[in-house]
Amino acid sequence: PATLDRPAVKTGGGGGPAVLDRPAAPTKKRSAAAKKSPTKERQSVGSEAWEVRIYNDGVNTREFVARCLVQVTGLSEMAAYQTMMQAHHNGLAVVGRYPYERAEMYHEQLKTNGILCDLVEVDSE
Repeated sequence: PATLDRPAVKTGGGGGPAVLDRPAAPTKKRSAAAKKSPTKERQSVGSEAWEVRIYNDGVNTREFVARCLVQVTGLSEMAAYQTMMQAHHNGLAVVGRYPYERAEMYHEQLKTNGILCDLVEVDSE
């Protein structure tokens, strides 16, 4: 059977197998308002009160985004594909709700891999 050379996704850890960096892709400059994070103002400790969201962009391939979701967040391939397609069609998709520390970790790892994402507190109503 034929095999394809695919670069591994950076997950921010150390001590594991070596990984290849994603090929450089053209990047779009974001405005100062877009760089501001609406998060991290209040931290809810121990509750699943934070959502990690991804946005559609013209830089990353759909396959790469889905693979990052699987490797960073541990979503199943089907759930990652569905989340990626929701972002592709609607411009935005919620990856999941997590305690603050986990949500922040996923957010940082997705950003490190070039995924356009944010972290928002969920109203506890």
